[in-house]
Amino acid sequence: MGAGLGGRMFVFAAGAVLAVLATAVLFSVLWGDRTAERRVVEETRVAQRLWESLMEEEAVVMQRAAADPLLVAAMDRNNGQAVAARLPLLGFSSASLVNSVGQPLISVPAPTDMRLIDERRVAQVLAQNDAYTGLVVVGGAVQHMVAAPFGETRPADRVVLALRTVQPSLTVLARVLGGSAYLVDGNGALYDRAGALPWEDIQPSLGGGGGDHARVHRSGRSFEVRTLRLADPAGGNTLALVVARESTLEDMATSLFDTSAILVLMTVLAASLFGLEWFFRRSLAPIHASLSALSALADGNTNVAVLGAERNDEAGRLARTVEVFRNRSRALQDAEARRGRHWLRQQSFIRKQMLRMAETLPDQGRVELLGDLDRIESVTGRGDGAGGLAVAFEVMAERVRSQHAALDGMVVQLRASLDTKTELVELQKQFEIARRMQEAILPAGLPARPDLAAAGLLLPAAEFDGSFYDFFLADDDTLVVLLGQVSGGGLAGGFMTVTARTAVRALASAGLGPGACLTGANRLLAADNAAGLRIGLAMGVVTLRNRRFVFAGAGVPAPFLARRLGDVVDLPVAENPPLGLDAGLTVAETAFDLPVPSTLVLCGSGLLDGTNRFDVPFGRTHMGEVLSGLDDLSADSTVAAVQAALFEHAGGRTVPMARDRTCLAVRVRA
Repeated sequence: MGAGLGGRMFVFAAGAVLAVLATAVLFSVLWGDRTAERRVVEETRVAQRLWESLMEEEAVVMQRAAADPLLVAAMDRNNGQAVAARLPLLGFSSASLVNSVGQPLISVPAPTDMRLIDERRVAQVLAQNDAYTGLVVVGGAVQHMVAAPFGETRPADRVVLALRTVQPSLTVLARVLGGSAYLVDGNGALYDRAGALPWEDIQPSLGGGGGDHARVHRSGRSFEVRTLRLADPAGGNTLALVVARESTLEDMATSLFDTSAILVLMTVLAASLFGLEWFFRRSLAPIHASLSALSALADGNTNVAVLGAERNDEAGRLARTVEVFRNRSRALQDAEARRGRHWLRQQSFIRKQMLRMAETLPDQGRVELLGDLDRIESVTGRGDGAGGLAVAFEVMAERVRSQHAALDGMVVQLRASLDTKTELVELQKQFEIARRMQEAILPAGLPARPDLAAAGLLLPAAEFDGSFYDFFLADDDTLVVLLGQVSGGGLAGGFMTVTARTAVRALASAGLGPGACLTGANRLLAADNAAGLRIGLAMGVVTLRNRRFVFAGAGVPAPFLARRLGDVVDLPVAENPPLGLDAGLTVAETAFDLPVPSTLVLCGSGLLDGTNRFDVPFGRTHMGEVLSGLDDLSADSTVAAVQAALFEHAGGRTVPMARDRTCLAVRVRA
């Protein structure tokens, strides 16, 4: 179906069907998510209640066992052998008898950690004349503890402490829930487990703050994992009960249901669309015939046959209306033919007059006027002669005025071009001088050494941008590195570049640190910075004896440190504003211990902030990715990799750049 009325009706109806189906799908998804959340909450609550029920039953059993007459008598007589013989029968792993201040009177087996509860809990048990139960961590294992008043005499003055393993409770919980159960500490260390699924299979899914509910997939099987937080008031430790239940069949059933629902939905949608298509075609077929006749009449075909005029419905009324339009179109065509013949006679006269006037114009103006004449004849071909003649003379006059204005403009442009050419020559001379100065101050390189290497990169901008890098040995044990970028460009930027480099090198040769050197250089630069240039400058001193790196930067990005392959970090250096603006600025420095081997990388702001032809900056993140992907962290390889990344980012080696790109790499080896 085309894009006409029927097509729009079909699109609207199809959109309505799709909207209803999309609403139903969205509601179904939201309802399914809500149902799944409630199911998770309910299953977690069931596991919590089951565990609490098991703990309550265990507490009752342990309290009864702690009151066993034979155990009480043996402990009262301080008979360790009798106590040891009785404990396995009662299900206890150990038992102790303490006085009112928590001091042990008897402990079986010995020695046993007697600090299971403190004096306050002992006093509470004796004061309330009631037993206390809870989970404690003893010897790296979680056990169930009962503390009960000892003996028949009340108020009692002693407390019996008995421990029992939680393995039976975990086994019952795992069997009832149909999965596995684990007791772990707050850090995920396993204390005890029950069930077939190893703890190592589900532990990774619970790390990183993943919450108390997770799903685990192992060997084609799915498990739902829930974590219950257990607080142990006695030992002060935070325990967690982790329950893992296999949900493979449930997931398969859910997936099958979702697939079936999608297939049914697609079938209903396809059937609805085909039904709408058939309905609209059948309903709009008569109207389409009349519309086709109208289209033919609009194209000038008055011989078109109109069908359906005999009908009595809306389609018949439309067909009869089309017949009226056809008859009127035929009458208009006859009138147009008569006017056309009259215009042809007038057109010949108009053309002759226009050609005579065109002879007074230059060649280009004459060509344009003739073109305008052809256009006027084609547009007004069915107009009257007087109107066409008036338009032609108006176009001719406008052409003459345009020619005079063009000549005046050419004179003005010629004068401006002469002035601009003189200025351009002077500017090119300044740029050439500044470029030679910039290249002359770059270092030649370091002598070959097994413990130290340095390399630099300077990709100049299309216009001079005033960047430089430098490195030199202050002595056999000390390497000084410099990197700077002067904003503003031109010859003034070139002289400021030389001044900044010379000032810092002189201060560094006097033994001053990076912060003092930049502070002193700033005073000199600010006093001679009438142009208000912003000087970004970084200085670092590498001492090989103690592997120490001292850095100070003003208006430059922080350095990178590649400690090993794939391990690149940003050095947390002190931030300082650019130099040359405030004479009272004091530059702060930062010191670091260098790992061996390692590679220091200093970058200018033009490298990180410079954009390509799509206005996308190279960026600090991209720089870190380039350094992390290196297979060789030597100074030369690092600089070469950065250069290749810059060319790739810019789109080629010959693409002009708006700012200088500078980079300096220092490799410190053992």
